[in-house]
Amino acid sequence: MRQFAQRDLLSAHAADGRLDAALIDALAARIADFHAGCERAPADSEFGSPRSVAHWSAENLETLERELPPALLPLEFQRLEDWYLHQDAIAAQIGSRREAGFVRECHGDLHLGNIALLDGRVTPFDCIEFNPELRWIDTISETAFVAMDLEARGYAAFGWRFLNRYLQTTGDYAGVALLRYYFVYRALVRAKVEALRAENIDGDPQAQFRPALDYIGLACRRADDVRPGLVLMHGLSGSGKSTVAAKLVESLGAIQLRSDIERKRLFGLDANASSGSPLAGGIYTAEAGKATYARLAELAQGLLEAGYWVIVDAAFLRRDEREALLALDSGGAFGRAIVHCNAPVDELRRRIAARHDDPSEANLDVLAKQLETVEPFADVERAWAQVIEVGAGGIEAEQIDALRKSLAS
Repeated sequence: MRQFAQRDLLSAHAADGRLDAALIDALAARIADFHAGCERAPADSEFGSPRSVAHWSAENLETLERELPPALLPLEFQRLEDWYLHQDAIAAQIGSRREAGFVRECHGDLHLGNIALLDGRVTPFDCIEFNPELRWIDTISETAFVAMDLEARGYAAFGWRFLNRYLQTTGDYAGVALLRYYFVYRALVRAKVEALRAENIDGDPQAQFRPALDYIGLACRRADDVRPGLVLMHGLSGSGKSTVAAKLVESLGAIQLRSDIERKRLFGLDANASSGSPLAGGIYTAEAGKATYARLAELAQGLLEAGYWVIVDAAFLRRDEREALLALDSGGAFGRAIVHCNAPVDELRRRIAARHDDPSEANLDVLAKQLETVEPFADVERAWAQVIEVGAGGIEAEQIDALRKSLAS
């Protein structure tokens, strides 16, 4: 057993403003690696079943109704209960995830107060031992817990960064269909904990139960936050697409699909692995390109149907590739935009030459080929989507605001 200082807790890092992008990336990598090694639930167990999940969801609501004074329960709480009761597709999705092996022996109580930074390594501790039903859960439920906790502590942008890094590592985009449900569930778990340990503050019930009410408010906002939208990145290699996309992930609250990563995943390669492919060969043949864009369309479709803003980060130099994505249907109206990244050719060459440890394998020969084959936007594309032009200096705050308004309209 090892004792460590309280300031080593990630909750202390959050309180002191010491969380940074590198630590969030390390957290995502650590949790993804942990989940990959977790044992899968036995087929004959009830762990992670629709019945089990429904039971614990209902238990949260019942405890909150019992512990909070009726006068303090916000009007949105009734809507939240109704929302739980009308999630008709949830049970089937929970069951399918269990059958696919995503219910595993996880941590169970993975918030920042149960994670420390020890010797530069992100280290979860104090997992749930008293009730295995709360430990054998869907990995996306645990991932939602971390994202929710970051947002509740005032780090919503880092919550989205963590989520995207986790998804890019694991490829578990199918789990996003349950992400909102589990985000709300985890917010209500924390609301319940805060309600149970609330102490009387000078006879002021509002102050006494403020932490619990804040979590309920977060749960209500996320339950209502269903707003599909689609952003296509566009530009030559080295134009800054992935850098801009990563900024939009945190600024907008979106899920990024990166073609370089998904292409390699299709061929069984890690994101930063070298494929050793020649120009237009190996994993970069025309057939491989079609398969990659088809996979991006498939993933984007699922994310749109789940009600999220989706950023598809690819070159999209061909008109047919762009139009195939812009034609996706979420079952209702949603905003579309194209973010066109551009920079002088000499700058593109400099950036490509300076790359290292990057999922992209584009070199100067690839850039030369792109310059010969890039196809301009057609009128139909501009009719479908707002086009935002981004220069070598990166996207501006005003452009992000314009993009947000475009997707929300």
